[in-house]
Amino acid sequence: MNRFYIKRAGWMLCLILLVGGGCAELPGKSVKTYQSKYNATVEASEDALKNLEILILNSVSDDLRTDILARRADGTPVTVEVKRLDQIFSRVTIVTGTGVAPQLNRQASDQIHEFIRKHLLLSPSSFTKRPE
Repeated sequence: MNRFYIKRAGWMLCLILLVGGGCAELPGKSVKTYQSKYNATVEASEDALKNLEILILNSVSDDLRTDILARRADGTPVTVEVKRLDQIFSRVTIVTGTGVAPQLNRQASDQIHEFIRKHLLLSPSSFTKRPE
């Protein structure tokens, strides 16, 4: 009986890895790297969602990564992940929609990125000056 569960767990793990690897490039996924401080990028991401009237449901953050779960007015989920790459670079990954459903929307994700970019350009404190 124990072997059955171990074998089943092994197959489940393989399936998860296979599906996870196959979904690396989702149609609604958009990834951009910004030359900006991590905290400023998180703030810009949250402001972008608010400006687009996307409701933030949950936000989990530490010194290196922030995960934001939000929902558009039409019910479409939006996830935003901000990662600190170093002192002056942050990477933002946005996924609009869930799974491999046709509702995944790259344009919506890119629109959020455009708001983030504009916010960062208007906020001089978001950039770190390089030593001369």
